[in-house]
Amino acid sequence: MGNKERIPQLDIFRAIAIFAVLAIHATSRTLAETLDTSMFHPFLFINKFSQFAVPSFVFLSGFVLFYNYIDRPLSGKTLGKFYSRRLVYIIVPYVVFSFLYFILKMTSGHTWDMPLGDMTAKMWKYLWTGTAYTHLYYIIIIIQFYLLFPLMLWCLQKVRRLAAWAPVIGLALQWGFVLLNKYMTNHGYWQLSKGSLAITYFSYFLLGAAIAVYYGPLKKWLIPSREGWRSGKGGVWILLWLLWAAAGIIHVELWFNNYTKKTVINSLWYEGFSNLHALLSCVVLLQLSFLLYGAGRSLLTRMLISIGACSFGIYLLHPALLFIYRKLPFHGGSLAYTAAIAGGWLVALLGSWLVVALVFRYVKPAWVLFGSAPQKPKTKAMV
Repeated sequence: MGNKERIPQLDIFRAIAIFAVLAIHATSRTLAETLDTSMFHPFLFINKFSQFAVPSFVFLSGFVLFYNYIDRPLSGKTLGKFYSRRLVYIIVPYVVFSFLYFILKMTSGHTWDMPLGDMTAKMWKYLWTGTAYTHLYYIIIIIQFYLLFPLMLWCLQKVRRLAAWAPVIGLALQWGFVLLNKYMTNHGYWQLSKGSLAITYFSYFLLGAAIAVYYGPLKKWLIPSREGWRSGKGGVWILLWLLWAAAGIIHVELWFNNYTKKTVINSLWYEGFSNLHALLSCVVLLQLSFLLYGAGRSLLTRMLISIGACSFGIYLLHPALLFIYRKLPFHGGSLAYTAAIAGGWLVALLGSWLVVALVFRYVKPAWVLFGSAPQKPKTKAMV
């Protein structure tokens, strides 16, 4: 069976999602630094509204995997190729960057005098938990989904109509765990770092799976078009975007009141609006990607596609550039501070993008650092 048609709009989706990742990391220090100032609310908005970033990448992973494999036989050969590609293009770069960030931590902390045994144990723990640096936990989440994927694929291939219920099943499993973890933890039974567990992202992954399985018939509802507006779908799209904006704003305001007024409410409200906003973001970003791609082969479109194609490398590299950037001295008032934060975002994006693109162009074993190389446009190719 031949590969399905490539969907180039997904690179634009990746670009938008990586913009959100960088926005979160670029503003990570501002919340503490600007609390009780007029700058706090805008920076909080950027930081919290962008929290859809990781769920969007998880959604996209689910979409791409099921889009490519739902109609393929689940054989040993297929699984062998699947896992070998993930080992080469995901695990190897993850291990390499874990070591690089470990070296960065040891150097900045002046802890090279640590006993070799302790150093080895610390590095081993970093690798298993994705904690060599703050952003690497995402790889651990994705690895868990890769391990679960064959079972999920087998279930949907056996009972195809189960895909329609996949998002509901994902929500049930995710919220079952959230509730169990919240109330069992409160009673002292266990303590889990749920942010690094795949089950806390099931709703996004399985939403991606469902849309991938029914992508053909769903396209007319998912992709904004003039024909869609004429047939009355425009009202649904407007409602979707309004709900998306409202969920994000409410989520931000809950945090604003928590920070500034010390309001105490059940943590499930934060969890609920975060989940709702992220789920809606997955669909909104998909629509936005098609709209931007449909604008033609403009410079902006080409840039977004290139950034999206390099997004895994940008994700791996950008914290190192932010670390170096933050060592630079900055002086001045609120305007200079805002410019410095914006500068960090730009350095993280443009610097990482430039390095990744150049390495892919001029270094043959670039996959060791940044995974699979960006694909050249083709009529038929994998997503």
